[in-house]
Amino acid sequence: MDKKVIVVGGASGVGAACVRSLAAAGASVVSLDLAEETGTAVAEAAGQRFLRCDTTDRDEVFSVVDQAAGNLGGLDALVHVAGILVQGPAEELTDEDWARAMDVNARGPMLTNQAAFPHLKKGERSSIANFASSAALTAYPNGAAYAASKGAVTAWTRSIAVEWAPFGIRANVIHPSAATPMLEKHRNKLSEEEKVAYDELIRQKVPLGGTFGDPDRDIAPVITFLVSDGARFMTGQNIAVNGGYYI
Repeated sequence: MDKKVIVVGGASGVGAACVRSLAAAGASVVSLDLAEETGTAVAEAAGQRFLRCDTTDRDEVFSVVDQAAGNLGGLDALVHVAGILVQGPAEELTDEDWARAMDVNARGPMLTNQAAFPHLKKGERSSIANFASSAALTAYPNGAAYAASKGAVTAWTRSIAVEWAPFGIRANVIHPSAATPMLEKHRNKLSEEEKVAYDELIRQKVPLGGTFGDPDRDIAPVITFLVSDGARFMTGQNIAVNGGYYI
């Protein structure tokens, strides 16, 4: 696959899996992340490049995306995976909680998409894949700020799919349920009893296997397809890769 791709959030989890999958398919990739050491290691292991980037800093985002596109010799696709998990009872959420969720999970994709736009519109088969969450498709108790931020990503992506279609840019939104370091960090905060209840809930909620997906086997291959010309007629779609979670 002869594609030039930026992956945002490529240092770990699904983002790292996307770097590996795209590279294995023949794409040239520049991975962006705040985690410089692990991000560099993941990218170099895949034979690709890494650049440090704070996705909440507009000036930095535009500068780094321009640098990445220059390194690649153009840009065919942007994959935005980076995000954070913000949880807590809705009535106890602070302004800071809400702002942090929105800044990273919603404003971050907006900035990287905007920064990529002038490069993507120069191509003929360009695409954007923004990651939301299954939380954007259903009620997510004790995670209202997170769900709202992912809902914003969903609405943003579907809107630019129409607005930027005349420039030949496709935009789709991914709703994954994957076993990631972020999810494991959340699980590790639970008591042993809460972990048992949590695992049982997942077994009940995910009809296909009773567990969340593997980033490398289940999520990244879908992204590789969406970046490819095989998905050239797909845009504005909510693509749930979640084993049937919350059907």
